[in-house]
Amino acid sequence: MSESALLSLPFIEAGQAQKHVTHNEALLKLDALVHLSVKSRALTAPPASPVEGDRYLVPAGATGAWAGQSGRIAAWQSGTWAYFVPVTGWQAWIAGEDKLSAFSGTAWVDQGGVADLGNVPMVGINIETLAENQKMAGRGW
Repeated sequence: MSESALLSLPFIEAGQAQKHVTHNEALLKLDALVHLSVKSRALTAPPASPVEGDRYLVPAGATGAWAGQSGRIAAWQSGTWAYFVPVTGWQAWIAGEDKLSAFSGTAWVDQGGVADLGNVPMVGINIETLAENQKMAGRGW
């Protein structure tokens, strides 16, 4: 069976019987990988009661159903774990850490987080950052 180059989505072949099986497989892959957000990347064993759609990054040394799947994305689908190999450039939101991470080809690398911009010194917007401007900003100008 032929697959797409980037997400390995299965193609429906001409004259193929049970086309719905191939189509549903592709939809499950899309459901797991598009807008990727994982619950954790720290669990070394699968959770006891996963919920349909839960996704995790499997760390090194994983055990149980995740044994031998380190570095992959584990998605709980239809009562079983499905595993996906990430490709360079994929991004995932790590919900348990409130961090964005990107796959470098060998590891997940954290990206810049959201900074608190409530009290940043010496910021100039469409103006040079001068101490005089900061004094004016402090007066509510």
